[in-house]
Amino acid sequence: MSAREESSRRFVADMSHELRTPLTALTAVTEVLEDEQDSLDPMIAPAVALVVSETRRLNDLVENLMEVTRFDAGTARLVLDDVDIADQITACIDARAWLDAVDLDAERGIVAPLDPRRLDVILANLIGNALKHGGSPVRVSVRTEEEELVIAVRDHGPGIPEEVLPHVFDRFYKASASRPRSDGSGLGLSIAMENALIHGGSITASNSVGEDGAVDGAVFVLRLPLDASGITREVQTRSSQGEVEEA
Repeated sequence: MSAREESSRRFVADMSHELRTPLTALTAVTEVLEDEQDSLDPMIAPAVALVVSETRRLNDLVENLMEVTRFDAGTARLVLDDVDIADQITACIDARAWLDAVDLDAERGIVAPLDPRRLDVILANLIGNALKHGGSPVRVSVRTEEEELVIAVRDHGPGIPEEVLPHVFDRFYKASASRPRSDGSGLGLSIAMENALIHGGSITASNSVGEDGAVDGAVFVLRLPLDASGITREVQTRSSQGEVEEA
């Protein structure tokens, strides 16, 4: 079983690398087509738009698969920097044009040594997931508890079905078996969790319950150590020795 799992992981890694070269060429072509989209025949324009969107989706999938293989191989590494948390969250939602859909409640001046790229990946997946499945208004709140940084992402949608909650961080898991294809790859939340774990942190998912007892949206809570330097060295050492279990 172990040999079969290792073979599957190697296949995914090799496939991802092999796909990058043709995808780079496809992306270059689709960018040209997109620039010329307004001047195209109206009968052709929808097909071009579809090719552009699907190429981007495929690019995202390949990048996610490559990131997964790095975690599985124990080669994922942190590049720590002093991060102003409020500024980082603002930059994340601004870069994705989410400012009008997200309310941020964050005290200014909270700074922690984290990997800004990986923190951005976590935030983008949690906030993007809330906007897509829960809908706005999405509220992001930041606080500190003892030696922990706590970032909560809450929406006001229908919440997460109880049978789905235990699987939200599973790879390729999709809540509806009748809708296997969607805009997502089913990897976003699992990658967010992996990025939290490598910082020595965690993510939990739950439903918010209103005063009337009804579900009033989903809540994802990210917890990271305020000083991750020592913890991350320990985690990365265990990872390189193959002792870190999959989330």
